[in-house]
Amino acid sequence: MSTSGSVDVYRNLTRKRWSVRIGGWVAAHVEAIVLVGVTFRVSEASRVRCVRTGVRDVHAWARGRPGTGTRPPPDAVRVRYRPSVEAGFRAPDGTLITAAAAVWFEADGTAWITVEHVP
Repeated sequence: MSTSGSVDVYRNLTRKRWSVRIGGWVAAHVEAIVLVGVTFRVSEASRVRCVRTGVRDVHAWARGRPGTGTRPPPDAVRVRYRPSVEAGFRAPDGTLITAAAAVWFEADGTAWITVEHVP
């Protein structure tokens, strides 16, 4: 998959892969990917509906440009998204994360940013 523009990345819980969406269409399912210039997006109405009904849907994703690098640096921290607990993507200390210079999406389903990337 090669693109110089923005893509959306979200975890596909059925395939256990990261889905990569370009222009609204899923272009690939990948084990791992790095994005740069990232903004985290959440549809709050869809999140609330998902929690209320228990029906999963895509309502949270990261938007950025594909980057290079295979592993997060040693000072990286995990970013979590737990729709039933709280809105938004969060750092380990609970800080809301809305953007990052780079995000590493790993094969095990985790996402990582470096501490200096936390706004």
